[in-house]
Amino acid sequence: MNCPRCENVEMGRETVEGVEIDRCPTCQGIWLDAHELEKLVAAPPRELLREDRHFAPHADAGEAQLSCPRCTGSRLIKLNSRLRPGTIIDSCTVCYGNWLDAGELTRLTGAGLAGRLRKLFGA
Repeated sequence: MNCPRCENVEMGRETVEGVEIDRCPTCQGIWLDAHELEKLVAAPPRELLREDRHFAPHADAGEAQLSCPRCTGSRLIKLNSRLRPGTIIDSCTVCYGNWLDAGELTRLTGAGLAGRLRKLFGA
């Protein structure tokens, strides 16, 4: 499967918290099939992925739509995450997969420094 952002770059497979994900070796974005995001978010907060050093810029409103790497011809829509408002994820309306740019899973799961501090202080 090719990266929707880098287009001609093949993504590699990894297992994180028992979930197989696809990661682009160039931009460090990840593809999650339907329900995989929910499984990762339910996992205990920790450094889930080696993406903390790779933070993607926020998407520009004028940015071209990405194509779904799973469904031929489908376009991904941008959604504001209800888990962490302000984190925009790209989602397929056909297969329900999600594209997360580098750093977005860390923000969604609270696995970064801010999430660890919230857990430490009970917030």
